[in-house]
Amino acid sequence: MPTFIINGQSVSYTLRLDKRRKTIQLRVLPSATVEIVAPGNLTKPELEQIFTAKSKWLSNRLNKIAALAENPINRQLLSGSQILYQGQTYTLTILSGGNKPELVLSTGSLQVKVPQHYVDHQQVSSLTEQIVKAWFVNQARTLFLEKTKQWADAIGVCPAKITIKDQKTRWGSCSSLGNINYNWRIVMAPPRIADYLVIHELCHILVPNHSAKFWEQVRRFCPSYQECRKWLSDNGKLLSRLF
Repeated sequence: MPTFIINGQSVSYTLRLDKRRKTIQLRVLPSATVEIVAPGNLTKPELEQIFTAKSKWLSNRLNKIAALAENPINRQLLSGSQILYQGQTYTLTILSGGNKPELVLSTGSLQVKVPQHYVDHQQVSSLTEQIVKAWFVNQARTLFLEKTKQWADAIGVCPAKITIKDQKTRWGSCSSLGNINYNWRIVMAPPRIADYLVIHELCHILVPNHSAKFWEQVRRFCPSYQECRKWLSDNGKLLSRLF
């Protein structure tokens, strides 16, 4: 695989041709490989020009990937793993015993109880994932119902329907009918981030776009919305790498 040098570091890249494209697109893959999609072949000088022009952006993206790879939080679901919930880190403990699967939240710990008849490692791993995910989804449903009611009253709007969804690239949405969707993974983020998301979607009932008028409404109820957006930009991959 060809490479290029950025800030003294050798980075691999691939070049994919797509005649339907009119412009050149760069993507940094989770493997820290840079994918270049272009409408036609590129010469070596053209590639070097692209890397030079995008060096700062590429360096920032690669640094984020490296930092995520080194971060132990939300990496796996094993006893001793660190799991994020409402902005706090909990240690996952998997226990065998009892008659039914269960998850118990205690100080600094998420205890998953797996029925003792589950002895195969793969079965235990699969059931643990099911238990933890179902618990997170239920917690998210409770959290977002409460916060939506609270902020809807404050903003003066009435959402039609609230749905908790399983998405990796979208945190929330609001339809023209006032139906609001929330990504359950936000329950891992600090409460202020959940508040921002709720406010954001409810404000779309007032202004159904991302115009300056919309952001003025968001700022009224969440003055720190820009910091919250940055938190999601910086930590979104961390919330999405489990399940």
